[in-house]
Amino acid sequence: MTRKALPTSMPRARAAAMSHSEMVPKGSRRGHAIPTVIQTPATDPRLEFLRETLTALVRRDGRDLTARQLTTFLAIYTHEDTHTVSSLADLMNISRPGVTRVMDRLVQFDLIAREEDREDRRRVLARRTLRGLQFFRELAGMAREASGDEASFDPQAIKTARN
Repeated sequence: MTRKALPTSMPRARAAAMSHSEMVPKGSRRGHAIPTVIQTPATDPRLEFLRETLTALVRRDGRDLTARQLTTFLAIYTHEDTHTVSSLADLMNISRPGVTRVMDRLVQFDLIAREEDREDRRRVLARRTLRGLQFFRELAGMAREASGDEASFDPQAIKTARN
């Protein structure tokens, strides 16, 4: 009997009438190996560096950050500019409500602080915190270790590398 993949457009009544063995792809049943030969290009060293850094990040004690939270955090700590919800939304090309949710979580973790703009009270500024700076230094250390560069942390080097 040939097994059929379940099309996404198949009516529910027909899908319900199919037996489990008809819906399961060939070779994926218990006891049958699925071929795992996948042709991939040579690993990009930048991706390997990113993987090693993120692996070190998730292995450490403490809370894990989502990709969006980590990106927002790094935007705040690697750019000297004062950031608002709007400037972060523009920088990362995501919605302002999305940035607000991320900022809520980063504030909860004490990695950033919210501050009302003295010149325009409608604007909310994202400020660095001591705990956030400690986490940033820890993250920079993980990145150095992943890259094999044991040089000491130098915030000026980050600015120079960006220019």
